[in-house]
Amino acid sequence: MRVTLLASLVLWCVTLPAQSAGTRPAIAVMNLRFDGEHANVLGPGDTAVVAAATSKLLATLRSSEAVTVVDSAAVAAAVARAEADGNACDNPCAVAVARRLGARWVVKGSISNLSGLVWQFAAELFDVATGEPVLVDSYEIKGDPARMAPVGAHMFAQRVEKKIGGLLH
Repeated sequence: MRVTLLASLVLWCVTLPAQSAGTRPAIAVMNLRFDGEHANVLGPGDTAVVAAATSKLLATLRSSEAVTVVDSAAVAAAVARAEADGNACDNPCAVAVARRLGARWVVKGSISNLSGLVWQFAAELFDVATGEPVLVDSYEIKGDPARMAPVGAHMFAQRVEKKIGGLLH
C-alpha cells in the first residue's frame, strides 16, 4: 500500500511541471550531446564543455516568460529508458519522450570539436504536436570552448524563446 502511494506521488511530481504550465507551454530540454563521431579532435574536457552548455541552455529557458521547462531529471530518465535498447534517442524519439512528459516543445542538440579552437553547436526545436522542427540552428564556436559553448547555448535559447513566442501569438 505504501509503495503504491509513494509510486503515485513520484509519478505525480515528475509530470506536474509539464501539466501545471498554465498559459506557458512546457518544453522538454534534452541534455546536449558531445558528437565525437564528427569531431576531428577529442579531448578529456569535451564532455565538461557540453555539460556547461546544457546548463546554460536550461538556465536561460528556465528564466523565460514564454515556456515552462519540464524537470530535467524526468527528461533524462525518460531518455535513458528510450535508449535502453542501445540506440541513441533520435528526433522521433525526442518528440515521443516530450509527448510522454506532456511537453508542447522539445529541444535537442549536439556539440562537436572540429579543431582545437573551433567547435560546432547544433540544435533543434521541435513542435511535439507535428513532430516537425520549427527552428534549426548551427553555430561555429571559436575561442575558449568552456566559455563560448555556453554563449552559443544562451543564444539558441533566446532564439527558442522568440520562436515560440512568435508561434503562439
